[in-house]
Amino acid sequence: MMKSTVFMGVALVALTLATRLYAADMVTPTGLEASTPGVQADGVRVLPPEAIWPHGAPVDQNWPGLIDQPVTEEARDDGESLWNVTVPSYQAFLPDPAKATGAAVIVAPGGGFRLLAIHHEGSRVAQWLADHGIAAFVLKYRLIQTPPGETNEAMRTRVNTTMRPGVGGEPGVTDGLEALRLIRARAQDYGIAPDRIGAVGFSAGGHVAGKMALVEEGSRPDFTGLIYGFPFGESLPELPPANLPWPEGTPEEPWLRPAPTPAPGRLAPVFMAVAQDDVAVGQGFDAWQAALEDAGYSPETHRYERGGHGFGMKKAGGTQDHWIEEFAWWIEAEGFTMAD
Repeated sequence: MMKSTVFMGVALVALTLATRLYAADMVTPTGLEASTPGVQADGVRVLPPEAIWPHGAPVDQNWPGLIDQPVTEEARDDGESLWNVTVPSYQAFLPDPAKATGAAVIVAPGGGFRLLAIHHEGSRVAQWLADHGIAAFVLKYRLIQTPPGETNEAMRTRVNTTMRPGVGGEPGVTDGLEALRLIRARAQDYGIAPDRIGAVGFSAGGHVAGKMALVEEGSRPDFTGLIYGFPFGESLPELPPANLPWPEGTPEEPWLRPAPTPAPGRLAPVFMAVAQDDVAVGQGFDAWQAALEDAGYSPETHRYERGGHGFGMKKAGGTQDHWIEEFAWWIEAEGFTMAD
């Protein structure tokens, strides 16, 4: 009970700090990659966005992220952030066929469920992956609605007083799972393998990707990346065991034991990355890693000396600049880039 209470408090603090940091640190990098459809110089093919729900997204009228007035999707910060997303979509970034590995990743940007850092945690991530042979699909998921003129501080107060941790991300998780279903169904069109599609999420996008990873086998991603994010909630969920119990007579000494037997329904492989000076999600990230390890998993975990919260594809001269190379190496090491 104590562990769950602590986790709920950490998740709430994480969302509060993360939204504040995103609002304060949303800058426009030079040379923003456009998401204009077409074939780019490096052979990456960017397709037009695809509606996730062509006939309208399912709406829970009791979801507290709705407001009682119409809202319009809005780009702010010179196009670096998107607000008031109500029509979710995904956009494909496909590699040059000569480089294609068959692997794919759904990319979920962060922004505290209030905005999407659509470029430095979205299109620029997808562009890099596609240029390295991994197809990528930027997920534009639904957000908490913001009335005109509401300040960041006022919205934080409204959200924190009306929503439990993670509730703001419920539509995003639904959108992510449906996008995954659609992409799997069109895997041949995209030149990817339907059983090698992962998801990576940043901050609040880590909640989206992390919750997608917890649904039933067959409907979840084949691997997951959590970049300074984790599934927010009031308590730690009970995770399926990674391995079957040791048979009777197994030696107590770990070095004498045989390799464990994977349990049916175990979670897919997980990659995690965070900066040690991340005051927004550091504690919750630690708790999520511990929960995975307690259930017998061995997540690939990278802890950078510095980087703060929300580094994404912004270059700052630290080792966190290379998280995406490490993510791609891990995807390869897990066998997802092997040719059929």
